[in-house]
Amino acid sequence: MSAAIRLLAGKTAAITGGTTGIGRAITLEYLRQGANVAVNHLGLAKDEALRKSLIEEAKQLSKEAPAGAPTGQILELAGDVTDPKTGEQLVAQAVDKWGQLDIFVANAGIFKASSFLDIDKQMFDTSMQVNVNGAFYACQAAARQMVNQGKGGSIIAISSISALLGGGQQVHYTPTKAALLSMTQSMAIALAKDKIRVNALLPGTIHTQLADNDMANEEKRKYLEHRIPWGRVGKPEDLAGPAVFLATDKMSGFVTGSQLLVDGGIKIISKFKLLKVNMESNPSSTTDEPRSFTRGRLSRGKGLRRTTGWHVKCDEVKPRCGGCARKKARCEYAKTQGATKRTRRQSSREDSVQEPDDIEICPSDQAASPTGAATPSRSPTFEQQLDQHRESNVDDINEPAGEHVPPIDSPHPAQAVNIEQVEEVRHANAQIIQSPQNSLGSHGDYGSRSYPHLDSIVYGLPSPAQFPFHPMSITYGSPPDASLTLKWLDLLLGDAAINYGPLPEAFPDPDGTNIFGNSAIQSPTTLGDNSVSHAGENITRPCEPHTIEPRVETRNAYLRERIPSGEDHTREKDQTWQALEPINLQTQELILFRHFTDHISQWMDLFEPQRPFGSLVPHLALHNVGLMNAILALSARHLDVMNRDKPTYAAGFRPTPDDTIGYYYKTLHYCQEAMQYGGYKTSLELLASAFIISAYEMLDGSNTDWEKHLKGVFWIQRSQTIHGHSDGLRQAVWWAWLCQDVWAAFREKRKPFTFWRPNRPLSDLNPSELAARAVYNFAHVVGFCAREAATKIPDYIAVKTQQADLLIRQLDNWASYLTCEFQPLPMVASDAESSPFPQVWIQPPCFAVSMQVYYCSRILLDLHRPCSGGYEEYLGKQRTLKRWASTVCGIAKSLTDHASSVLSSQCVFIAGMVVEDPDQRSAILDILETCSRRAGWPGYSLGRELKEIWRD
Repeated sequence: MSAAIRLLAGKTAAITGGTTGIGRAITLEYLRQGANVAVNHLGLAKDEALRKSLIEEAKQLSKEAPAGAPTGQILELAGDVTDPKTGEQLVAQAVDKWGQLDIFVANAGIFKASSFLDIDKQMFDTSMQVNVNGAFYACQAAARQMVNQGKGGSIIAISSISALLGGGQQVHYTPTKAALLSMTQSMAIALAKDKIRVNALLPGTIHTQLADNDMANEEKRKYLEHRIPWGRVGKPEDLAGPAVFLATDKMSGFVTGSQLLVDGGIKIISKFKLLKVNMESNPSSTTDEPRSFTRGRLSRGKGLRRTTGWHVKCDEVKPRCGGCARKKARCEYAKTQGATKRTRRQSSREDSVQEPDDIEICPSDQAASPTGAATPSRSPTFEQQLDQHRESNVDDINEPAGEHVPPIDSPHPAQAVNIEQVEEVRHANAQIIQSPQNSLGSHGDYGSRSYPHLDSIVYGLPSPAQFPFHPMSITYGSPPDASLTLKWLDLLLGDAAINYGPLPEAFPDPDGTNIFGNSAIQSPTTLGDNSVSHAGENITRPCEPHTIEPRVETRNAYLRERIPSGEDHTREKDQTWQALEPINLQTQELILFRHFTDHISQWMDLFEPQRPFGSLVPHLALHNVGLMNAILALSARHLDVMNRDKPTYAAGFRPTPDDTIGYYYKTLHYCQEAMQYGGYKTSLELLASAFIISAYEMLDGSNTDWEKHLKGVFWIQRSQTIHGHSDGLRQAVWWAWLCQDVWAAFREKRKPFTFWRPNRPLSDLNPSELAARAVYNFAHVVGFCAREAATKIPDYIAVKTQQADLLIRQLDNWASYLTCEFQPLPMVASDAESSPFPQVWIQPPCFAVSMQVYYCSRILLDLHRPCSGGYEEYLGKQRTLKRWASTVCGIAKSLTDHASSVLSSQCVFIAGMVVEDPDQRSAILDILETCSRRAGWPGYSLGRELKEIWRD
C-alpha cells in the first residue's frame, strides 16, 4: 500500500497498555495509518526503556513519512486502569489535544499462570479488577465521549482465545476474558443507536517481550510452533492489521458485536479433533434410526464416500501374495469363517459383516476394511470423550493474550505447562492388527529402514507435537505418536550404523532361517506349548485355569499393569510382538537377566517403592523379544565395565563386546519389525526398551550419543503424555529418565528437556514422592545454570537474581515439608576423628540421596547467582558452600547400597567442585572410586575430571 494512503488519517485513538506487546504493535500501526494516538501505561520503572523507545519509534516514523501524508502524533499518560479516573483522563487529554475521539482499544490486562488450588483471593481479585473492571471503566469513558460527539466511533476490546476454551492453569484468567467478550457484545447492542461499533479481537499464542528469553530455546520454540497450523507462534504485529480493519469505517462499517480470532488456526484444529473423536467413537451414529423405504427395494445410492473401497484383486499366491511382496508387507490367509447375509431389518450397529471363505487379508486392505480392526471392549461415550478432550486440550492450545509467557521450562512461576494424567492409555490404544502367528524375525526387509506396512496417513500428517496426545482419539493405523516413535527408531538405526557399521541383512525369505536364532532373541510364538525350557534351571510354573476370570476393577495404576484380564489374553493371542509363552534363555543369558533384575534395576527404581524395573519389567521381558535383548545388551555392557566387585552369580563370567553389540543389534531388528503393530508403539515394552537403551548409552560414556537417546525417550514420553504423575511403570520410567537427563544437562551446560510442571502440591505427596520431587527441583536449578549469552537478555543481572530468588523459595518450600525420615539417625563412626567428613546416616537410601540432591541444588544456585555484596558476602558464601559440601560427602560415606551409588556419586562430584582442603579432596576421590566400583558407573573416571576442575 502506498505511504500516501493513510487508512486512519485524521482519526484519534486511545489505547490502554500501549507501550508493550500487542498494545505497542497496534499503537505503531495506527501511527503509520495517520491516526493520533493517546497511550496509557502503568509508569513502572522497568518499562521506562520501552516507553522511551516507543516515543523514538514514533518520531522516526514521522521523519520517514512522505510530504503530504504525515503519520500520527503520540502522547502518553501513566495510570492504573482499575481507577476510573485513569480512563477519563486518557480520553480527556486526547480530546484536548486533537479535538475528538474516534477509536478506543481496551488492551490492558494481566496474567500469571497458577493451578486452581493455589489461586488466592488477591490473585483472583486483581485479575478481575484489571481485566474486567479496568476495561469496563475505560470503555465507558470512551463511549461517553463518542456519544457526546454524535459522530459514532469504534471500540475494540482485546480478549483472548481463552474466552472460548478453558485452561487448567488459567481458572482466574479465562473468566475475565470471557466476561470482556460478553461485555463487548452487550455494549454493541447498547451503543448501536449511537453508531458506535464494539468488537473484540481474540489472540491465540502471541510472542511478546516477556517471552523473548524462553523462545531462545530451540526445542521448546519448535514445540510451540508445531501446535499451530500456520507453523509459527503469533507476533504482536499480527494483531495490528485486524485492529486497523475494525477501526476503519470504510472496511468494517457494518461490523459490530463480532469476535475476530487471530490464532493461526488453533481453534479450527480443536474443532477438527472434537469432530474426529465423534466420528471415530460413533462410526454408525448416522444410521442409528431405522430407515424407511418408499420403494420395494433398497436404495442404490452409496452417499458420500471417502474412498471407493476397491483395490486390485489379490493373485492369491501362497505363502506371500504379489501385492504384499511388492509392498514388503505381511500377508496371511484368514481362517475360514461362515459368510453371513445382512437383511433389510438388520440395521442396528450390533450387526457385523464377516469375511467370506478363503479371502486373503493383507494389512493394507485390513486397515480400510470395516472389520479389519478389533473394537475396544470398553468404549466411552462421545460425551465422556468430549469432556476428556476439553480437559486436556484447552490448556495446551489456548494461551492468554497480551503480556503472555509461553508454557515452557523456566523457574518463573508465571510459566506453566499442563499435562493431563493419562490413566488408561494402554486400554485406549488397544486397536489390534490381526497378524499371523509366526516368528517376528522370519521375514521382512530390515535393512531398508522403510515401513511400507504403515498406513500412508501416518506420513501425511504433521508431527504429533502439533496435535497434543489424546488417548481417546487414536485411530487404527495412525497412532498420534507414530512420527516421534519412528523418529526415535531412525535415531537408533543411524547411531548403530555409525558406531558399529551397517545392520546385518535380515532373511527376506518367509520360510528361511529365523534371524533371532535359538535363544533369547527367538520369537517365542514359534515354540510349542511344552517346548519352553530354561538351561540350568527347572522352573515350576503355576497351573493356569482353563477359564479366565473377568478382570478385577481397580484404580491403582500398578495393579492395572499387573492384573491380566480376559480381554488382555485375547488381544495378546492376536499380537506377534507379545509372546504367549516365556522366552527360552541360555545359561549366560540367565546370568545377564539376573544381573539386570538384582543389580541394575535398583538404581532405576531408586525413587519407586514398588520397584517396577525389578519386578514388572523382567516379566514383561519374558514375553517380549525386543525388551529382553535390550536388557541383555545393558547387562552385558555393565558386566564388561565392572572389573571388580562382581556379584557371585557372575563370578568368572565376562561378556565380550561382540556379545553386547549382538544383543543391541537384535533389539534394533525387533523394534524395526514390531513397529508395524499399532499396539506396540504405545506399549510398556517399547517405553522400557527405549529407556534401557538410553541407559546403555550412559554406560558407554559418549555424551553426544547419550543426549540424543535421552531426547529420543523424551519424544516417546511426550507423544504419550507421560510425566511424573502418570503412575505405574510409566511414572517410574519418567523419573529414572529425569535423573539421567539432569546429569547429562549439567555436564553439557544445557537446560533439561522436560518442561512438565507438577499439578499436585507438596502437601499431597508422601515421603517417597517428596524425595523424587528433589530431582525435579534440581532440574530447575540445572536449567538456571545453563550456558546462555548474557547479551541476549536485557538487565541480565537483575533477571538472574530474580530467578535465583524464586528457586531459593522453591527449595525452601520443599524443605519445609520434609518428614522425620529425612533427618539423620545416630550411628557409630569408627573414623570420626580422622575423616574430614563426618558420616551422616539417613534411611532409606533414597531419602538420603534426595537430601544430597537438595544440598547440591543449593550449591549450584549459589555458584551461579550474581554476587554484589562485596568481600563479606563472598566469605559467607564460601563458608556455606563448604558446609553443604561436607553434608553431601558425609551422607555418601554412609551409603553402601547399589541403588543410590550412581546419583550419590554425581552429587559428590558437584560438592567436590567447591572443596579446597587437600584432605577433603583426597577423601572425595576415595568416595568416587568406591561408588564407581559398587555401581559399575561411569565408564570414565569422575575423579580425573574433578582433578582437572581443581587445577583450573
